[in-house]
Amino acid sequence: MKKLLLFLPLLLFAELNLSSLLVKPKSYVRDFYLTEFMRETNSSSLAFKAYNALYKKKMKHLKILSKFDFFKDAYVCINPSIKDIRKIDISCVLDNGLWLRSIARLSKKDLKYLYGNLPEGKERKAVFAFLNNDFSNVFKDRDLGYYFVINYPSKKIDQIVNNFSIFEGKYFYFFVKNIVLNDLPLLSISLSKLNYKRFNDKIKWWLFLNEMKLNRSKKAFEILKSIRYKTSKEYFWLWKLSKKRKYLDKLLNNRRINFYTLYAHEEYNVSFEIKNKIITNTIKSPKYDQTDPWDVLRFFDDFKRSKNLFEFAKKLDNEKTEALKALVLDKANKFRINYFITPKMYEDKNLSFKAYVYAIARQESRFIPASVSKSYALGVMQIMPFLVRSMKGNVFKQFDYGENVKLGAKHLKWLFSQLKNPLLVAYAYNGGIGFTRKRVLPLFKKYEKFLAMELVPYDESREYAKKVIANYIIYSHIFGDKNLSLHSILY
Repeated sequence: MKKLLLFLPLLLFAELNLSSLLVKPKSYVRDFYLTEFMRETNSSSLAFKAYNALYKKKMKHLKILSKFDFFKDAYVCINPSIKDIRKIDISCVLDNGLWLRSIARLSKKDLKYLYGNLPEGKERKAVFAFLNNDFSNVFKDRDLGYYFVINYPSKKIDQIVNNFSIFEGKYFYFFVKNIVLNDLPLLSISLSKLNYKRFNDKIKWWLFLNEMKLNRSKKAFEILKSIRYKTSKEYFWLWKLSKKRKYLDKLLNNRRINFYTLYAHEEYNVSFEIKNKIITNTIKSPKYDQTDPWDVLRFFDDFKRSKNLFEFAKKLDNEKTEALKALVLDKANKFRINYFITPKMYEDKNLSFKAYVYAIARQESRFIPASVSKSYALGVMQIMPFLVRSMKGNVFKQFDYGENVKLGAKHLKWLFSQLKNPLLVAYAYNGGIGFTRKRVLPLFKKYEKFLAMELVPYDESREYAKKVIANYIIYSHIFGDKNLSLHSILY
């Protein structure tokens, strides 16, 4: 099987290999290869065949298809731009929508054209608001309010709202979160007037952060205490606001090491337990090859069906399946043991940087070399194909530790040269340097660091950076630097 994979990149774009891909299990792995096939083939019929076989179709696939004249009009309809507004059927706008930010950039003539052609609905009301520069009615219509808050949280819509009742329901959590995550002071004051006791824990968390933004720590503490099912995050903030030892004890008694529990261990100089040696090489020929993406798929399928995880883990006791074994043991022990393995994948005289590379790899892939994400991030460092190409790498050589870690380390060194701070580098590695400069840095300039971290716009990036920094501390200790701490990074 391994030899077949070595030849696959060379033969991938032949029709025979498209046929061989079509019989592979539907997965993000297959979608990755089909996407690369679509990118390189000169045959519109074969590209369309690959497109139809995709497990999860995305806008990027339609964009690739649009290189063929036959599909250009379809792509313009699916992804209408400002310059196309008068060329496309109005149904394209209704079916696929123009971003409100795009509508905001339309000329008066184009806005009048849209308003005259759109049927009654939130889209037409939105165009009317931009046409007249009047957003006073946004929060008098449920659909319109959600449309603006989620897609266009601009200062233009900021206003005092005395009654949010029409928005309360299944998606109110997203509504509240988007107001809190954006700089909308009047809406923020309006949220503060809500009776927090009526809402669930998820909404209460964002109402808590809203009070913190307004510098109302007393009410913030009350909201936080009322959260029924508290995690380490809530206990950390209860301690931070009250300085009561009982809340920090909750963190110290949590056996799982994370950003908040690690902080508590540092605060009281209590050591934490980790396990990084799990291999004794009792298995000579492992059942899976963790550098083969198809084998990794098979492993996960067996993992889900396995009834005795400890026995399953024993079958992975080999250096070549160390990452897979660590994953199984984690679940087998119900995440009560902190596994921080150190596979032989990267060396650097700068032990701090080496620790950071391992911190990223653990968070990105749990050290599984043949990882493919739903966005087609590749390998142990989960590098996007476009970034691999920009660094002159080969997208098909990302499934072992060699080139993938080399490229990942190269990218990290560049990010450190631009941002310096390990926390900011983590945000940039996940969300991009543009996102970090435009959306993250301003938060750290406006709020204290812990609050700024909770207000990072994207859910994934917000939690990702905390996890990477915790990993970084732990791997620094493993590799010999006992002085690095969350306190030294954040203060």
